[in-house]
Amino acid sequence: GLNTWLVEAIAGGKSVGWGEAAGFQITQMDQARVIFGGTPAMRAHVAVIFRTTQGLFGGGVLQLSSPEVFKFSCRETEGFSSLSLPTVQNCDDTDGILLVLNDTMAPGEYCFTAGVTNPAFTPAENTFSIILMDGNRKVVDAKMKFEGPRIVQGLYLRPLILAFSSTMPLDQAEIQVTLWVQADLDPLSALGPVRALQIAIPERYTLITRLGVQNLDGLPTPESGWNQLYYAERLVRVSFVRSLSEVPRAIPAGQYRLSFQVRLPEFWMPNVNIWLLSLCGDLSCTNLISTLAVRGFYLNDPA
Repeated sequence: GLNTWLVEAIAGGKSVGWGEAAGFQITQMDQARVIFGGTPAMRAHVAVIFRTTQGLFGGGVLQLSSPEVFKFSCRETEGFSSLSLPTVQNCDDTDGILLVLNDTMAPGEYCFTAGVTNPAFTPAENTFSIILMDGNRKVVDAKMKFEGPRIVQGLYLRPLILAFSSTMPLDQAEIQVTLWVQADLDPLSALGPVRALQIAIPERYTLITRLGVQNLDGLPTPESGWNQLYYAERLVRVSFVRSLSEVPRAIPAGQYRLSFQVRLPEFWMPNVNIWLLSLCGDLSCTNLISTLAVRGFYLNDPA
């Protein structure tokens, strides 16, 4: 709508003049997003990522609001992790997620994960908000009513599993990402054809491209040329067909591990320590069907 301020002068109960001026723009929180697999009526892990230019001194409150049909969980066993946030004093999942933060939050990029139970269908208004408040519950930064991931019919996946062989600084580590398919991913179903998947690796890792990808559990791929690794972009791509005209085979229910090698960071992990796996309707992964998120690990964690 119009961003105009109007002024009216009134004397003796009568309008004697008026004026107008252009309004000012509200700058919302940058790069705010929520990521979760659009699995209908199933539990998933949601990653919440945002960048703030504002600081919270001595703590505050972080709120994630969503359509009421999404049911969130603060339980660690169901996916909650504070990751790069300051110390979380309390997590309330009664209505969305409400986090009480104990420590100062400097301007920068942050993320956390939580559990969520998805609705059976995408709600008519599928918008989410991230609100950052100080200790007096005064809003200092926010991203309001941005579009969330859609629920995808026929996409029956359990949360991703991330395993790693080492957490020592600068080590070469084997990474295993497990795609857990609960019901067949059938290209003739409402889901449509899944022609590829893509794994996005967080910043500060080095992808070792010369060693390729190991398909440990028989994920249905072509016999050769089915994996590509992109060093600069830190992407691992697995193709299920050779060309767009080819109809992919159904992916049967089961757990499918994909293994590849990375070099770990030397000093610290990225603030956004989230690994992503996207299912793609094409071979270049510009047509994303859905993206699943899983929290990363930290240097010197038990491997």
